[in-house]
Amino acid sequence: MANHRIHRTRRRGISLIEALVALAVMAFGMLSLVGVQATLRLNSDVSKQRAEATRIATEEIESLRLFKTLRPVNGQAGQSWDEITPRTVVVQPGNTGNTTFTMVRTVNNGTADMVAGANHKVVHVKVEWRDRTYVTQTVEIDSVVAGVDPVLSSLLAVAVLPSASNQRNGRHVTIPVDAVHLGNSDGRSAFKPSAAGNVVWLFNNTNGMITSRCSGVTAAQAAITSAVIAGATCAQINGRLVSGLVQFDLRLLTDGALDASAAQSPAGPVLPLSASAPLYFDPAHVSYVGHTAPAECVSRPGPGGAFAAAYYCLVFADASGWGGRLDVALADPLPDGSAASDYRVCRYTTSAQYYATNSDHPRTYCIERLGIANNTTPCYGRKVAVNLTNQNFLVIRNTQSCPTDVAADPANGDFVNSNTLQHQP
Repeated sequence: MANHRIHRTRRRGISLIEALVALAVMAFGMLSLVGVQATLRLNSDVSKQRAEATRIATEEIESLRLFKTLRPVNGQAGQSWDEITPRTVVVQPGNTGNTTFTMVRTVNNGTADMVAGANHKVVHVKVEWRDRTYVTQTVEIDSVVAGVDPVLSSLLAVAVLPSASNQRNGRHVTIPVDAVHLGNSDGRSAFKPSAAGNVVWLFNNTNGMITSRCSGVTAAQAAITSAVIAGATCAQINGRLVSGLVQFDLRLLTDGALDASAAQSPAGPVLPLSASAPLYFDPAHVSYVGHTAPAECVSRPGPGGAFAAAYYCLVFADASGWGGRLDVALADPLPDGSAASDYRVCRYTTSAQYYATNSDHPRTYCIERLGIANNTTPCYGRKVAVNLTNQNFLVIRNTQSCPTDVAADPANGDFVNSNTLQHQP
């Protein structure tokens, strides 16, 4: 009988449990990969948004340095250093995708107690937005914006060449003609405003500023030298000059008002100005700003002494300049028995309003635009930071009106605009 052997066949394969474990491991790996991809996408979005927020903040900071003036000027809103103030702007989605940014600008003047008048401002710009997970993200930039007139920046790169407009006799054009040049090595000119006085003003020949006030000088104007100044008592100051003529036309007209010809060629006669303060800044008329001491004004006979007197005022200004209303003071009573109230003071100006640029002789210096309740508010514009010359006045009888004129028309032989506006009372 044959023996039969049973051969067991070995079956090979993967058990169900092993398959499930492999699938679980693969699933976790896929989930991890999806998580990495989501994180990379989120980080990419945040990076793009952060770059855009940085651009918004940087442009905001840089735009603040594009101011054209220190003080607001009529018709140029938002272009002055004074108008750098806090603000909030919402940047709607556009080229930035579907993200909305909020830009918050805060400004202070760099001092802990926020004292007004500081010459720099500390600006903090913060840009906020929410990413795709609704988490708030921020970019913050701080900077300092100095209150320096932009015109001065050109002096760092461009040399100022002497010319007829800025130099006369080798010094600044606003320095009085009869001031004594103390020499190139000294760099100053000495001016004695009153021949009978003992005070001398020292001008910087380059910029025309009055840098010192010296007392105890008895020498005549032409005899003043560096040695004379060395023997005087001098105090350093930050002074500005205001000068011009006070002209007179006191005719009694019965056939109408004074016209432009009266302003061009006043008939006189000259009335004496107040000996103590021929011109003055009167706080009763307007609060003046930037004056560290009362202005010092003197008068002397002007060209054609029968109808004009020249005046010179030293304004003790602070570092940023000054503002206020300059008035004429007649002697009261006058030699003929009349009173100062019997006369009217007009100011020469090409402007048709009481406000104008400082050089064009406004009613109140440092008011350069309309938009205030009255004309007694000081410094609604730029302070006076330079010397002012040709700030001329015309005195007429109070029964007459200030003569007016139109713009010069050289083609028709009219070379002068002799327009005036009432100044006092």
